[in-house]
Amino acid sequence: MNGKTKQIVTAALFAALACVATMVIKIPSPMDGYLNLGDCVVLAAGWLLAPGYGFLAAGLGSGLADLFSGYAAYAPATFAIKGLLTLVTGSNATSFPTPETLRQLPIWK
Repeated sequence: MNGKTKQIVTAALFAALACVATMVIKIPSPMDGYLNLGDCVVLAAGWLLAPGYGFLAAGLGSGLADLFSGYAAYAPATFAIKGLLTLVTGSNATSFPTPETLRQLPIWK
């Protein structure tokens, strides 16, 4: 399997996982919405996928969950917000400290 096919398949799996994680566990919110575990998948997509693939995976997965759950009016905004969240997450992923830099912190000495 070549690299592009692998990225597309991985993005599709993240989109499906985001949709299912959003729909399965719903914790009602007092603001007529709900909290869910889909954001964990969205963040993981931002960390693990290329920016464009992460954007589409998170946006499509979360947007489809809104459509399937009866919140169709929020689907376009959800697509954009979750997609942008993955772009921000992915751009910050390279700035995480490495184990070597963590060992140099004064707390370990």
